Amino acid sequence: MSTPDAAPTDDDADTVATCDAARGLPRHRARALADRLYFLGFFALPWLWVLNAWTFAPHVDPRSATSVDAHVAKRARASRALAVGASVVIATWALTFYLGGASLFGVRAFERLAVTTARW
Repeated sequence: MSTPDAAPTDDDADTVATCDAARGLPRHRARALADRLYFLGFFALPWLWVLNAWTFAPHVDPRSATSVDAHVAKRARASRALAVGASVVIATWALTFYLGGASLFGVRAFERLAVTTARW
């Protein structure tokens, strides 16, 4: 890793495209960020998968990117798939409670499961 005052190295010159950086990120930083966001998404933070897929959007659709890194592309595509899956699960769970409610689960089970009717 280079310091801000140090001369750029060959590793820093090799950049990876991102959605919002005109110069991109150095390859080692892009790989570290893609890995970090991907793995942290498994700790009940699926919005990090959305952020990862958005940050490395040029790698999700490699036809539009000029510098595609295979490792970053793999993490970005997996993050997009996991974000879509998590969104479907969360939306299904919310709609089940909203539309079904006590009639779907039964009054006793619904009162145990619902946060708004729980007795602390």
